[in-house]
Amino acid sequence: MKTVEQQIILRSDQHYGKKVPPGPLGRVLGEIPKAVRQSVRMAFDGRSTLSGKRPGWLETASDIRFIDYSGDDETILHFELPLLGEAAPELYEQGELWPTKPSPKDTCFDLLADIVVDVAKNNPDSDKFDRPMLNRLTKFNGSINAAFREVAITGQRYTVSHPGILNREVIDTARTFSSNTPDSQQARVVGCLDMIRASTQSFALMLDDDEEVRGVLVNGDIVHFTALFKKRVMVLGKAVFRASGRLLRIDAEEIALAQDDDTFFSSVPKPTRQKLDVHQIVRDQQHKKGLAAIFGKWPGDETDEQIEQALQEMS
Repeated sequence: MKTVEQQIILRSDQHYGKKVPPGPLGRVLGEIPKAVRQSVRMAFDGRSTLSGKRPGWLETASDIRFIDYSGDDETILHFELPLLGEAAPELYEQGELWPTKPSPKDTCFDLLADIVVDVAKNNPDSDKFDRPMLNRLTKFNGSINAAFREVAITGQRYTVSHPGILNREVIDTARTFSSNTPDSQQARVVGCLDMIRASTQSFALMLDDDEEVRGVLVNGDIVHFTALFKKRVMVLGKAVFRASGRLLRIDAEEIALAQDDDTFFSSVPKPTRQKLDVHQIVRDQQHKKGLAAIFGKWPGDETDEQIEQALQEMS
């Protein structure tokens, strides 16, 4: 299998180069494979985590090998990794399921950099990440705060001069996006089963208004529902949302033939409640004082940590 060499660059105010502290370096090296694996799954499945045994294509496509490090000012980590088309050819044998399917010439570093760039652009409507993926980015916080200013990610599309940059601002945005993402909720959606992909347990529904909804089967095997292909079905499961509040996907628990009176459910699920927007509350505080800034706005199901963070920012 063809592999390429790519780099992740650690930059710091201390200009460590090759004399890098082993503790922060070890934490970065420990987080990179986890972030890469979730990035690959997100790109192909539309979700970054899934319980059960990992598929072979995921293990191969995210199989990165640390081979060396160098640098006089920056600490340059050298990795060997496969092209996606070489690592997971079965994923490219079928036609497109999502318009965002990565190029077979990309590597998993490109996918991680794509996510970092979308977060850096402050794009809550991106379909490149979900809440677990955002939470994974925040795990780099300890290393960046302890030793490094930023982690620069290169790939096939990201060069040393134009890498994906993971820094403190990106981590803070990822944490805010995660906090603001509406909780998943039970939903039923009716539409034509327009696409099935056995290798990733994923599918697409075409609703009555020609809008497409994507989903992942979390229970059972998607091949058992091939007889329903191009038929009108009802999907029962959980609606998973983006940080913007728009639907990201359906985590399906059951797929069955729809009934004639199920037309009402052929619509995109919407969250019943938005999460706490800490920064909006802080902006409101500029015009109001004390509890008046949050009166009538606090949904009531935030964690103690979220409430404490909001109050600290307003103090």
